Amino acid sequence: MHDETMASGVYLPEIDVAPPALPVGKTRRLEFRGNARDYFRIWIVNVVLSLVTLGIYSAWATVRTRRYMYANTVLAGTPFEYLARPIPILKGRLLTALIFAAYVLGGQFYKPAQVAAALVIAVFMPWMIVKSLMFRARYSSWRGLRFYFTDDYGGAYKWYLGVYFLMGIPFLGFFLASLAGHSGFGIALAFGGVAVIAPWIKGHQQEWMVENHHFGGKSFKFSAEVSDYYRVYVKTAGVALAWLLPTMALMTGMFFAFKSQLALHPKAPPLLVGAMVYACMAPFYLGAWTFIHTQMTNLLYNNAHLGSYRFRSTLGYWEMLGIYLTNGLAVLCTIGLAMPWARIRLARYRADHLDIVGAGELDDFVRDAFAHGEIGAAATEMDSLLGIDIGL
Repeated sequence: MHDETMASGVYLPEIDVAPPALPVGKTRRLEFRGNARDYFRIWIVNVVLSLVTLGIYSAWATVRTRRYMYANTVLAGTPFEYLARPIPILKGRLLTALIFAAYVLGGQFYKPAQVAAALVIAVFMPWMIVKSLMFRARYSSWRGLRFYFTDDYGGAYKWYLGVYFLMGIPFLGFFLASLAGHSGFGIALAFGGVAVIAPWIKGHQQEWMVENHHFGGKSFKFSAEVSDYYRVYVKTAGVALAWLLPTMALMTGMFFAFKSQLALHPKAPPLLVGAMVYACMAPFYLGAWTFIHTQMTNLLYNNAHLGSYRFRSTLGYWEMLGIYLTNGLAVLCTIGLAMPWARIRLARYRADHLDIVGAGELDDFVRDAFAHGEIGAAATEMDSLLGIDIGL
């Protein structure tokens, strides 16, 4: 949750998840003070050294980047801190690379090995999610107080593995309907079942993630209802449909425009044809993905609270879409050199639209936390040899 804060980003109506009623109190807005020039120096060195070392330096690059982004994200005059070391991050990446290499190589030489690797990935993924969240929380701090994430492996396996077996129910219905000669009904049943289950899963996953985070001796709480997620998914479907119509019109227009060339050259390069299709579909994907990402982020923060403090996220769909679109074009046109500018721009917008609202003073909160001891402080002081960060 805190890592998102570091973020370190046709006519459609503006649709946002309305923030719940907030307690009367002082509003404190995050401030991002980074600039593209300073970050470019860090970024270009990271890129060069990562290439020279065949990716080994990427762990050190990650630490340098996060420390810069955290140090330039300020709340009530105090910056956040990122305290991790590169070695645990390198270990996590090597572990992840090893598992996925086994999956890829198994598909090339021995299919059963690929299936076995896929099962291993599925079984260990919830464990890796918990480890990654624990690592990031452990090494993120503000005013000397560290975040903490509970090692709730049972909850992780429940919400990131077990619930997905429910997805088999609609697909079983599809299989039985197909056997009975009703494939159309089976497809509708499968899609409908997934549409019913997916928002429920997403809601509980976010609730699990928020409520297992702690800061300053207090646990985060989450007040969203599952119905909130169904509303977001329904609205996303409407937005996707609105983007799909002009996308299909664009694809049809391009087909007729190049119909004569394709007739003269029936063996046109597949890469060129694929590029044309992706170019047409890009607005659809970007429009729909930006909408659900913006809505989910607002929903997450607007329903999270810590003691007497609540969060208020006011990300706007059109603003985020404009940032993603112009950032993408800038990075593309500069062959990647505009990446630092794009990231700084997104981080500043996200910080400018995240408030902390609540009665009382943050100084009192910090003093109270130190007086009662940070939650799990003894455990988090263990050596980090067992800690990993797989970059989830």
